[in-house]
Formats: sequence, structure tokens, C-alpha cells
Amino acid sequence: MKKIGLVGGTGPESTLMYYKELNTRIDQMTYGRQMPEIVIESVDFRKAWEFMCTGQYDLLGEYLAEKVNRLKNSGAEVIALTAGTMHVLYQDLVAKTQIPLVSIPQAVAREAKRQNFHKVALLGTAFTMEQDYMKQDFREAGIQVCVPEAADRELIARRIFEELENGIVKESTLKEFQDIIRKMQIFNGVEAVVLGCTELPLLLNSGNCPVPCLDSVDIHINELIRLASGQGVAPAADMSSVWKKAEIVFLTPQISIDRPENAVYRKTTRSNDGNGGETQKDYFYDKYDNPICLVDTTLLQKNPNSSAGAVIRRSYQYNEDGTISEQTTSGDDPFGKVTTSRFTYNSNKKVLMEHRFEDGRETGTITYDYDSHDNPSRVSVTSGDNLIRTTQGIKSTYDPKGRVSYKEMLYHSGNGAIKSIHTWYEYDDKGNMVLEKSQKAGETQMEYRKNYYDGSSRLIKSVRYVGDQLVSSETYEYEFF
Repeated sequence: MKKIGLVGGTGPESTLMYYKELNTRIDQMTYGRQMPEIVIESVDFRKAWEFMCTGQYDLLGEYLAEKVNRLKNSGAEVIALTAGTMHVLYQDLVAKTQIPLVSIPQAVAREAKRQNFHKVALLGTAFTMEQDYMKQDFREAGIQVCVPEAADRELIARRIFEELENGIVKESTLKEFQDIIRKMQIFNGVEAVVLGCTELPLLLNSGNCPVPCLDSVDIHINELIRLASGQGVAPAADMSSVWKKAEIVFLTPQISIDRPENAVYRKTTRSNDGNGGETQKDYFYDKYDNPICLVDTTLLQKNPNSSAGAVIRRSYQYNEDGTISEQTTSGDDPFGKVTTSRFTYNSNKKVLMEHRFEDGRETGTITYDYDSHDNPSRVSVTSGDNLIRTTQGIKSTYDPKGRVSYKEMLYHSGNGAIKSIHTWYEYDDKGNMVLEKSQKAGETQMEYRKNYYDGSSRLIKSVRYVGDQLVSSETYEYEFF
């Protein structure tokens, strides 16, 4: 883990957020095995702000350059300013110090492009909203930036300086900001808001904002963590223009496991069934998020009679629009079978039917129907001409953000038996599903699945309970190459 250096104090509240979140997220990411080394050079906020307000940019640049050089001399390898406004001198600082600082505007613009936003509102200090330094990276990414009208800009800047910079958060100020954003949504057509001042997340978030928030602090912290931990994540790509073929390979522990040449990252899953049974699987992905291979280190434990070096290969072929057209599993497994699934889709790229084959002979199908939100409303499984199971009457209830909050399912088995399951879902403020509660008809105990995520919304742990009894646990680790 590289040492992180922060130019802090502009203002103190945001600096505290950086320090706390960097420690918390890296601790979670490494499962309690590592904490970051962080060094902070805190500026005199009043002095820096006076330089800014009086246009003494040369003095401000010298002051900040001194802080950056001190961080470098202290051994910091990943260095950043913890204030959006100070990025007005970003290019000058890089030129003065010859140190590639981690830029807030660049990181936020990349995230806005990844989320496919075309027009965003920019809130921040008067300098941030009125000058060009926070907008250039968005324009280069093809994203239009809108700022509030003059009176609203003045109000926002005053609230930041008089309240948020001092840790004061008022309900009345939140309402003022919400009204400004709603006005921009109606009259400017903005799809999201960039929180361009690092104190704004004290007030606004995706849970109370009329449009999605691009939290510059959150995004910047994740970028610092990626660089400090050496995780070079490739940007999202247009999948439709790429012919894709991937392969998943199950290998025994006797086979040497080398990272595939075009692998960008690996996801490791460790599972425990609550009875001492453990598994570990390593998934490798390319830069388009296509699976390349999966290494199952527990194959021999599950199949002790299988030959050493047994390999099961699962290959995928893709349509031009990125959907899977065919999946084939073959290899030296104990049964020696070759199984294939072929898929057809509706206009929304949802699977309508999966045809299953074994050694070239069709063995069954799975068919899907969907509701108006593109979630399954009926699933039927057949084997030959026989109906094995039908899941019908799947009724979903949605929250104001279009997420499933409750689902009722009726399972009709081939022998006519009917079973109902009721499921409730809860989400965090980033939209990640954190809790799933299920109740089967006729059973007294409720089942729970709890999910935990890192700062990049990657799943890092999932546990399942029946009542208060832990029945399974999975952890996920990510390594970027």
C-alpha cells in the first residue's frame, strides 16, 4: 500500500472526512489486515482563502506548492488536494512541483461518463461554479455542465463559507439547495448534480437530492484508494463493438495457476456453509468485465475420485450487443458430458428462453416472462416434454427509485404442490442491496441475507441466517493487475 499525502485544512471538516474514510475503507477492503499510512499538511484556511478572494494566485500557488513538496519529502507517493476550489491552481501546482496530483475534476468526470450522464449541475464555491477549472474535464468527456443562476450561486457560496465550512448543517439550507436543484432539473434538464465542494456531502446525498449526486469526496477517495493499492481499473467500454469470447476453467490444486495475459482483475470468493464446509474460487476478468477463467481450488475435495489434472472448461460466445448467445461446458469431469445452453432475448436484452443440450441432445428449456419493470413475473422449467417447476405469480412492489422493495412468489411444482415465499429488500444510500428478508409460507423462522460493500460499491461479504442461526458466509476480495 503506497503512502497517501493530503493537503488538508481547506476546510477542516472535509479533511476529517478524507482521513476517516480512507482508514475505514482500506480496513474493510483488506479484511482488517491493513490500514493506510497517511500524512497531512494542513494549511491555514483563512490565509489560503484570503489569497483566493484577493486574486493573489501566485502567493497561493507558492503556499500550496510548499505543502505538496513537504508531503513528497515525507514519503507520500499518492498526493491530493482535499478541496475542489484549490484545483483552480491544479495545473500550476503540477508544473511547479512535478508531482502528478490526483485530480478531483478528472475523477468525477470519469465517473459521470461511466454512469452515462450527458448534462450535470455543478454546485460549489463561487470560484468553482464561475471559473473553468472544474468544467474542462467534463467537456472533454462530452458532458454539458450547468451552473445555477447568479442569485442562487451567491446563496450557495454564502452557505458553504458561513455554515458548511464550520460544520454547521441546517434543514433550512438543505431545502434551499433542493429547490435550486429542482429548478435546474426542470429548466436546464440536468440529470445529476456534481457536489463540487468537498463540504457539500455534509448536506446533500442521493437520498435527499432530487437527482443523483456525484459526490466528489466519495469519488476522489475511491480514486486515491485505487492508486494507493495499485488497482488500475480500466474504464467502461462500449461492449457492442467488441466480439467477445470468454472461457471459465475449473482447475484442481495440482495444476499451476497463472494469471491470464489479458486479465485486468481477479475476484476471489471464499464460502463457508456453517458446517465446516469451505470453498474458494478465483474469477479472472478482462477489461470488458467478461469472465476469462474461474479456478476452483476445492474440486478434488468435492470429487475425491476424479483424476488429478481434471479440467472442466466453460466457454461463452457473445452476440454483438453484448448478450451471451451460447454457453458450453465440457472437459474431463467424472461424467464426461458436454452441456450447452443457447439463449434468446427480448428487445430489452432480457432472456426469453434458455435451451439446454447434453451431448448435442436437447434436454429441456427455461422460459421467462417479465413485468413492466423488466423483472421476472413467471419462470418455467421443463425437462423434455415434462414441466418440472413453474414460478408464477411473481408480484413485485417498487420503491420511489424503481427498486424492488417487496416480492411475492408462488412456486408450482410438477406434482401440483404450491409454495409461497415473501421477500423484503433494503438498500443503502448508494443503491446497494444490503438486506434481504424471506418468509416461506408455513414456516415460522425468517431467512436473512446481509450484504456488505466497500467504498466502490463492490460486494465484499454476504452472510445468510435462518432465524438467528448463521448458515452460510461468503467473502469477496478484488485484486487489480
